[in-house]
Amino acid sequence: MKTINLTIIGDCACSTTRTYLAYLHTAGLRPKNLWLVNFGPASTGLKLARKFLGWRRADRMLGQRNSPSQATDSKAAIFSAQLQTEAQLEAVEFYNEWHPAALADKLEYFSATDFSDPLLQRRMLEAADTAFLYTNGGIVPASLLANPKIRILHIHPGIVPEMRGSDCLLWSALLRQRIGVSCFYMGSGIDDGAVIAQQEFELPKLPSLKPFLSPKVEEQAYKALLFSIDPHYRAKLLVQVLENDSNADLRKLTTRVQASPLRPAYLWMHPRLRLKTMQESFL
Repeated sequence: MKTINLTIIGDCACSTTRTYLAYLHTAGLRPKNLWLVNFGPASTGLKLARKFLGWRRADRMLGQRNSPSQATDSKAAIFSAQLQTEAQLEAVEFYNEWHPAALADKLEYFSATDFSDPLLQRRMLEAADTAFLYTNGGIVPASLLANPKIRILHIHPGIVPEMRGSDCLLWSALLRQRIGVSCFYMGSGIDDGAVIAQQEFELPKLPSLKPFLSPKVEEQAYKALLFSIDPHYRAKLLVQVLENDSNADLRKLTTRVQASPLRPAYLWMHPRLRLKTMQESFL
């Protein structure tokens, strides 16, 4: 295994985090740091613990208590495995217990409200000799992105600048008839960072979605796509970028400035259009 100078800021409940780690492991790459964060409002217990024990000791104690251990959902696990098989993707088990300590040089668990949490920002500044990989956790404040010490990599499900914003997996399927992904350093605007690499893939055929492609249950198909399929294409591009530059300073990869967008960023797709897009794109 080769250690890369990367800190993954993971969400304990996020399938993207788990997929990135699985693909990196298969490629023989280990991030220097893995932070598994319980994002959400700070509890009274966490606030008191931080006050009396100190923020690092309190986060370590409470974070370990909340370490990831997903209860098995047999139906969801089978459905997820079927979709990955149909798409000819690496099998990632999202619903079993997992042991992330083997996937990084150093693993930490802690809690944070979001990227505005001053204690998360303090941690990032202390680890600013690495690049960071965003997986989840909400909007990153412009003030943090403006700090010259902080470089955050993001893999976006769309070819920017054309496909910026929300639901770009589906907007790409509808408008480009392909799945697109872009790797860039996060900027202060909507998916407007300096581009490192991009790639497009053929749309997979997913017949297991068919029973869910009707108005009353289409949300289940939509969530399954985002949970079990979308992260794989991001992970493929991530591995490509890191394999090409595994010896480089990941804070200083070669980039190009995005062209000016010709249209506003996309918003969440309406369920009716979402259903039509999934029916026409994935069956």
